[in-house]
Amino acid sequence: MRRKTSIAAVGLMLIGMSSIAYAQNSMSVIADFYGEHHSSNYGKSMASLDFNHDGCVDLVISSPGYGYIYPGTTSPSRGKIYIYNGGAGFNSYTSASLTLEGTYDGSSGTKIWAIYPVGDVSGDGFEDLCIYVEDVGESEKLLFFYGGTTDLNNPNYVIDISDIYFYQLFALGDFNGDGFEDIGMRYEPIGQLNLKLSIVWGGSFIEYIVSEGEGDAGYTASINGIGDINNDGYADFATGFTNPDPYTGFHLIRLYYGNDQGNTSNPDVFIQTQYAITKVSKPLGDMNGDGYDDFMGYVSTNGMHVWLGGQNINYTVPSFNFSPAWYGGAQTTSLEYGDFNGDGYSDVVGANYSQSRAAIWLGKQHVNGTSDLTVSQNREYFGYSVATGDFNTDGYDDIAIAASHQYDPMPSGTFYGFVWVYGGNAQMADTTVANDDPTAPGLANLMQVIISPNPVSAATGMINVRIIGSEHSYPQQDKIEVFNIKGQSIFTKQILQTSKTTTHSIDLPQLPNGVYLCRVSLGKSACVTRFSIIK
Repeated sequence: MRRKTSIAAVGLMLIGMSSIAYAQNSMSVIADFYGEHHSSNYGKSMASLDFNHDGCVDLVISSPGYGYIYPGTTSPSRGKIYIYNGGAGFNSYTSASLTLEGTYDGSSGTKIWAIYPVGDVSGDGFEDLCIYVEDVGESEKLLFFYGGTTDLNNPNYVIDISDIYFYQLFALGDFNGDGFEDIGMRYEPIGQLNLKLSIVWGGSFIEYIVSEGEGDAGYTASINGIGDINNDGYADFATGFTNPDPYTGFHLIRLYYGNDQGNTSNPDVFIQTQYAITKVSKPLGDMNGDGYDDFMGYVSTNGMHVWLGGQNINYTVPSFNFSPAWYGGAQTTSLEYGDFNGDGYSDVVGANYSQSRAAIWLGKQHVNGTSDLTVSQNREYFGYSVATGDFNTDGYDDIAIAASHQYDPMPSGTFYGFVWVYGGNAQMADTTVANDDPTAPGLANLMQVIISPNPVSAATGMINVRIIGSEHSYPQQDKIEVFNIKGQSIFTKQILQTSKTTTHSIDLPQLPNGVYLCRVSLGKSACVTRFSIIK
């Protein structure tokens, strides 16, 4: 019988072990930013994407309290958005290359509330950005920007949401495989108290209702992408909600597997329980490098439960539990993934903003749930929002963590809102192999793939793929595959690896600017490396 351990207890146990378990790893702060005045809520929401289409990941930060200066009646909050371009010189002195400021003057104008990363809804190979604004007294809108612009006053698409109580957007990925990534939306029509969870199809922006009137929006319902967990080329998503009556009702999470029809009529019941659980499932990338995306299913008093993707997933038993169980608030805005040490496995970061701490779990072949590093700052709400990406283009994903506001802010002060960016690095390694992973191969036996040049010139389209193989007998047949950021295969080539270290020159087809993944398969070994194509 599994012993039940509270989330708080798990966190305390891990804190006590930190001097031993985390000693090997570190992530230094490569940049720190802060808001323009006290109570600006700088960092309340963040996103990472290649907004200017130069092959580098940019950091987008919202400041919904911008404009407020005590007593507030003469200087109301109007909000502001900051976009910091990624690149080799990304550091604390990097200034925002693009901003959008609200115009609200206390009676009329526009307020800027939040930003949402929505994936590639335009189908151009670059992820897009959504900004939630309110034209006070007139309408509320979702503004979609496809990037590649220096003008945030002219969105590419606008959805008027004046007739609904809007709650949140979620990135779903390309559920129906049409080349446009889709969006999940949670809302209630005004005056109806009728929760709706819907898909907004990328490209057309046509709405498709997935669930209506089944749950109570007050219990943090969601419709969120979880990656391609069965590796069939279609993105999958999960819905979660609670029946309006918490005493006779239930907590329900369903899984929807992507398909070419966009059909949602036959979902799987992931869990249905009377016990309290979170309602948001989250994508974790491919933590164990087996080609299937992994996901966090939900959090209960027994921990934060993770499932490895596959063809026959056992919904009743998680693959492992993340500990400590740090994921942010009810909408899990503080649980994100990236490749922080450049080894081809997805890594995960999760924060507990009530403790002002964040934990990092490193992916590997035999992944487990014990964190390999914790970071902290002496600021309230550190970890309220998190974003990941290779902001300084060194080949390792970085982690941006915000402390946007205080528990009980005074009318005046110096809490501007803060964002720290922690740099990924190759020295980060699993610290629990000796105890939890005795069968994992040593680093010397893992295959490595190095792409040069990186970024790649779109004019030439030529890359050199250097493969440092694991311990095989040679010659050995290899397969090199290139995927776009949506996981779609765009190039495949069979090659022959004649020795442990071989370099292959690959002439890629003409491709647009953007971020791509190169996967090399050698026997039972595989390695994924990211590269960019620029003009």
